[in-house]
Amino acid sequence: MSPSTRSKLRRIRRRWPLVAALTAVALVAAACGSASGSGKAGGSATAGGTSVTAWIVTTGPSPVNTKINQAVADFEAAHHGDHITVDYIENQSYKQKIQLAMGAGNPPTIFWTWGGGPLKQYIDAGDVQPLGHPGYAASFLPSSLGAVTFNGKLYGVPIEGTQPVYFFYNKSVFAKAGLSGFPSTWSGLLADVHTLKAKGYTPISLAEGDQWPGLMYLEYLTDRIGGPSAFTAIQQGKAGAWSNPAVIAALTDIQDLVRAGAFQSGYDSLKFSGGGSDALVYSGKAAIQLMGDWDISQVLGLDKSFVTSGQLGLAKFPTVAGGTGNPADLAGNTASYVAVASHATAKQKAVAEAFFADELATTAYAKASVGAGEVPVTKGAAPMFAGQQLAAYDQTIYSSVEDAPSFQYSWDQSLSPSEATTMLTNLAQVFELSQSPQKFASVMNSAQGGS
Repeated sequence: MSPSTRSKLRRIRRRWPLVAALTAVALVAAACGSASGSGKAGGSATAGGTSVTAWIVTTGPSPVNTKINQAVADFEAAHHGDHITVDYIENQSYKQKIQLAMGAGNPPTIFWTWGGGPLKQYIDAGDVQPLGHPGYAASFLPSSLGAVTFNGKLYGVPIEGTQPVYFFYNKSVFAKAGLSGFPSTWSGLLADVHTLKAKGYTPISLAEGDQWPGLMYLEYLTDRIGGPSAFTAIQQGKAGAWSNPAVIAALTDIQDLVRAGAFQSGYDSLKFSGGGSDALVYSGKAAIQLMGDWDISQVLGLDKSFVTSGQLGLAKFPTVAGGTGNPADLAGNTASYVAVASHATAKQKAVAEAFFADELATTAYAKASVGAGEVPVTKGAAPMFAGQQLAAYDQTIYSSVEDAPSFQYSWDQSLSPSEATTMLTNLAQVFELSQSPQKFASVMNSAQGGS
């Protein structure tokens, strides 16, 4: 499998663009039409059967699409007369198309979702069906279902792999700087920042021009200091939750990093999509980057030997002295999901749930996911990585998700689009040292619950 192919396989699902207001009739018309390059799986329905449509986000033809098509074909073969048509829709078009379809009361039976805040808005509007027979949920790692579980009800199941966030580092740079391994404590990381700077390296590469990379520091530091309950209170809209001491301390630690010169010059304008932040690490100019596991495939496509030689190190986020968070807790994208629209008929809902149970929650689907370059969240998948090009990384990722007491879903996906936008904008000012932690908390307390 070529590096470029592998890079496409573990696609960068991390960035679900926040739902924007639709401002032009032309845009509305385009969103309502068929997606360019849509693919369809299966044949025509047999008389007496039930037909459903599924909308799936795609970046183009790939083994991931093939995996889904095969699952549909297997389902149709086992459920004579039932038929699932899969429409593959480009990322940017999808967010507009699903919003319009939900608003018009005419969505597909099965629809793609990242879970979290945007899904919760559809649930609150009565557009999403809770899964009535979720016994198959036991097939998935428990930490993977939080983003689609609300008020004790399951609203979606994983269809693509998991994407937790780690520190990635250049082992060669660490060795040249006299550092024996990645630090396990925050104070140790700060000490290494000073050591790396003294040796002429940029300690940490940061693509804060996109804003979301900086958010990962806030997510992890808040967890390590105050545990998952700190963000749970924010997510639940509890008054003053952003003023939690754990959040204030996390923001203070971020500014300590900035003041220590941890990041490269121009970090607030560099964007991740161009590969520049990765290049700083694999070229040896910078030592570290905090990023989701999709970065492994991206770097593989940019500098294959750096990954295959084992020079790309992977480490969990360090502990913070006095913190109550479990060092095994994770943050990132738990998975990508499919849900069922409440607008569907009873028969269509039944077909959708049968597809989830008989295909997506199976060992066979997990094996196909591994073959498509993903890290599935199906229980018992660990042995499936043997022989894969990135087996060492994938096995570590799978084990960490399997063992995680808490897997915190990305905050900008967990919150409402309005609140997430305000958070990212103001957090960028924290990184620029133009806004204090206390001011950030005050702004966010006022923005809480925005839709």
